Amino acid sequence: MSKNGFQSFAAGMIAATSVLSATFFLSGNAPTADEVALQKEVTETDVKDYLAKSGQMTITNEEYETLIKAKDQAANKEQQKATEKTAETEVKEQEDKPVEIKKYSVQIREGMTTGEVSDLLEQNGIITSAKDFNQYLIKGNYHREVQLGTFEVMQGMSFEELTEAITR
Repeated sequence: MSKNGFQSFAAGMIAATSVLSATFFLSGNAPTADEVALQKEVTETDVKDYLAKSGQMTITNEEYETLIKAKDQAANKEQQKATEKTAETEVKEQEDKPVEIKKYSVQIREGMTTGEVSDLLEQNGIITSAKDFNQYLIKGNYHREVQLGTFEVMQGMSFEELTEAITR
């Protein structure tokens, strides 16, 4: 671009800026209809009328707090009743069920380790932890006294009773 082209461009920019500035400052700051609506103060009656039209109502903070407390109390009562019913049901079910004690004939063969015997007892529901029973046998040096044969054991026997049964 030539020197004259730049000068013309600059003059056009100055003229456009002047026109926009004059329009802005001379137009005044008359508020629009939206601004007038926003500036109007909303009164309590306006709010109540709006709520009534939309099928709602107002309550005070005190009324709200009272309603919340009543709701919490009702929920607590329901939960307490449900807990009591559950407890009663469990007690009745336990009373109605005959207690079944599992019996098992464990057969100890030559070459079996105490770990294998413990696993058999756990698999058949006689003990809850094969690892714990095996450690009990080893710590008490009972693992050397385990006898070959078939032994009757029952669910609920203590480790000591089980050890006595298989070591004779």
